[in-house]
Amino acid sequence: MNKLLLTTTITILSLFLALEFSAGVGGEESSTTSVDQLDWLTGQREGSHDGGILEQTWLPPRSGTITALVRSTKESDTRFVEIIHIREINGSLELNLQIFNNSLEPENISATYSRIHKFELTEVGDRYLAFKGVSDGAHRSLSYQRSEGDLFSIHIETNVGERIEIKLAPTM
Repeated sequence: MNKLLLTTTITILSLFLALEFSAGVGGEESSTTSVDQLDWLTGQREGSHDGGILEQTWLPPRSGTITALVRSTKESDTRFVEIIHIREINGSLELNLQIFNNSLEPENISATYSRIHKFELTEVGDRYLAFKGVSDGAHRSLSYQRSEGDLFSIHIETNVGERIEIKLAPTM
């Protein structure tokens, strides 16, 4: 009888430990999202936008961040330059972006808008990434998707509810 009790106890303990390790420490799921999962963003693309050209260059993930430089031009005028920075925070991702005018002065500086627009991750999938704006003046939502044909789509819902879709193609 002692052998049966010992075997049952060991089996139950083994199952308990297996469940703990599969769920993570303290029963929390280990669903940490890493910028290393975003290497599909890397590359240089451009496309038509608002009567001009939008260019976007994503650097490869490194040291817990992935960063992009964006430029919007129309004819001989650079409308804006934007820096996008995604970093790992508390097992998730946070996107920050700042827009600069052609003189590299930050855009939208006012008492009601944050200079740096902050976004929290809402969804991550295979070659898909979505965020919601959380700072004053930020877009309501911002998402990126890369199709099998390497077409890159940006979906924006502005802070006033306008929906914008931008399609970019690889330049190299």
